[in-house]
Amino acid sequence: MPTVVHVGPISSPGGIQSVIGTLSSNPIENWEVETVESHSIGSYLSKLQAYNSAKNRIEEILNRVKDGVVVHLHAASDYSFLRKLRLAEHAHRLGGKIVFHIHSGNILSWLGRKDRAKKMKQRLKECDATIVCLSERWKELITPFLGKCVVSSNPIDPIHCIDETVERKQNQILLLGRDDEVKGHDFAFEVMREFQKNASDVTLHCTGREQAPDGLNNVIAHGWVSKEEKVRLLQESSLLILPSTYEGQPMVALEALACGTPVLASKTLHSLPNSTFKSETGTTESWIDSISDLLGRKIDLRDDLNQHRIESVNLNLLTLYQGLIEPA
Repeated sequence: MPTVVHVGPISSPGGIQSVIGTLSSNPIENWEVETVESHSIGSYLSKLQAYNSAKNRIEEILNRVKDGVVVHLHAASDYSFLRKLRLAEHAHRLGGKIVFHIHSGNILSWLGRKDRAKKMKQRLKECDATIVCLSERWKELITPFLGKCVVSSNPIDPIHCIDETVERKQNQILLLGRDDEVKGHDFAFEVMREFQKNASDVTLHCTGREQAPDGLNNVIAHGWVSKEEKVRLLQESSLLILPSTYEGQPMVALEALACGTPVLASKTLHSLPNSTFKSETGTTESWIDSISDLLGRKIDLRDDLNQHRIESVNLNLLTLYQGLIEPA
């Protein structure tokens, strides 16, 4: 039986972890699935140990299975990209077929520095990697840097769905993301300060932060939450906000729409479903107006998410994998 090995952040919270989790828990029929943890949150030593462990685990799998193994590496930019590239080179030397899946919304900026793209393109070519990106738009953007790409949309875990038994809280908005400057927590808090000044009853629930800023009574911080808690927050909130600086194809937006929750995103983000709303500008005033408008009306979310259904994603990946392991 052929095997796919998903390599990436298996236990570290974030969008890539969500993608790997969905793919590994909903495997392609008649394919074995293995997962390899390649990242650790913590010191340089712990990260190095995680890398070496991943390298050894990939080697063990390839030595054990021998034939029909696709090593599917999930990469962001910066050190994530470099780690996965080294692992791809190692797997290629051992006979694995390589899929290099780029998830980062910052990849173009990173590739554009210090003639980096030319070197990365050559190394990917030498390990005969098939490069995967998240959308046709990302394909247009990445191809000039790295060469030919194929598209595979992010899959939505079937657990994300509309639940009519969960009460939708009219003025509850939601921000889901790690505590990182690019996710826009501080900007969202500025928006909430303005709502509070105006005596609005809009409340923000957010993950990634352990506590709300001092003086903000309309923000509830959850830290990091389980998958089940995240689904409940999506199902009961009336709006998900994405004030991020950049994203690849944010899983939380897809998951929100699957739960029937509208999404308001930064104007700079792309590769989002058509039913996503964009703030006109990056000012707090613009976001306040957009949030107030969206909370005040009924929204039809009949967007076509078929390309993100796990069945569609698996069919697309099956075609890709078979092309790699079967003789031409």
